[in-house]
Amino acid sequence: MRMRFKQMPNGVGSYAVSNATRWFYALFCLFIGLGFASVLIDGGLTTPSIVPLALFIVSLIGLGYRESWMFDPHTHTVTYTIGFYSWVKRETYPAPSIRMLEITHFVRGSTPHETNMRPRGRNKAMLVFSLHMQDDSSKDIEILPERTSGGRTEAAAQALAAIMDLPFHADREPDIYQSVSVRDV
Repeated sequence: MRMRFKQMPNGVGSYAVSNATRWFYALFCLFIGLGFASVLIDGGLTTPSIVPLALFIVSLIGLGYRESWMFDPHTHTVTYTIGFYSWVKRETYPAPSIRMLEITHFVRGSTPHETNMRPRGRNKAMLVFSLHMQDDSSKDIEILPERTSGGRTEAAAQALAAIMDLPFHADREPDIYQSVSVRDV
């Protein structure tokens, strides 16, 4: 699930799972639920009707999934919330305990010190957006393929760093894949 950046009118920055994802799960849940209800009306609970029931339960779980990072410049805190429906876990980090917001890149399947690894096949170029803390630990906010990010994660990290007045560090510039057609050649 891709996370999106949004700045609230009161200046708080939010980096969270988008509402479009929840709408997708709600529609999927509705259609699977209607299909399961029609199967029950037609012939009762049979072994093949367990598959739609399992899909319905999975879509209900996806509908209630919550993950967000709230960057509040007024209280100088970063709050992480994760959970399902009303069962959530919250962690709050004061801004002075955060050294910087950081974007790092790596190739899946490589070691950290390997410099000549090329992203091929399943070994994709990946991106990590994280909070680098004062005690040299890090809290990963999002890990995703660099191509999926398309520069949006880097832009969100820079905007969140500006909102919180924290330093921002990226190990390199983003690789923006541009589509080239035969007409361009």
